[in-house]
Amino acid sequence: MVKWKEQMVIDAPIEQVWQLFQDEQIQRIMPKVESHELLEGQHNATGAKHAQVYTEGKQQQRYIVETLSYVDEPDRKYRETTFEMGQMFKVRYAFSLEKQSDHSTRFVYEGQNKGISVTGKMMLLAGSKKAARTTVLNFMNRVKEQAESQN
Repeated sequence: MVKWKEQMVIDAPIEQVWQLFQDEQIQRIMPKVESHELLEGQHNATGAKHAQVYTEGKQQQRYIVETLSYVDEPDRKYRETTFEMGQMFKVRYAFSLEKQSDHSTRFVYEGQNKGISVTGKMMLLAGSKKAARTTVLNFMNRVKEQAESQN
């Protein structure tokens, strides 16, 4: 199993950052997501299920993303989701936003990638922790850039 938890401060108001995590904006921070179609429940709500298509190089993955928790309070935002990828991995991740001031937001990104098949477990064992952390930090920096470019 691979776990991560990273945080940073973004120089943008919490509502501005939170907009990037709404279903309608998902491709701004996850450009490899080609489609994000609601199947069940309501957009931006606990219990929502979306069919998502993700392309990495020439390989395309399709999976169902379920929103496990969705909190939208003035000073705190939280979204937790899960999905299974290729019957090999179960991925859970969460985004937390905390208002630091009127113009800054603490962004916490945490999650885990768990092998659910022998092949998936072996792939995670063989994977590079440095590469996994780089992927997480690249995502967080993309969020920061998108949020701060709206100022």
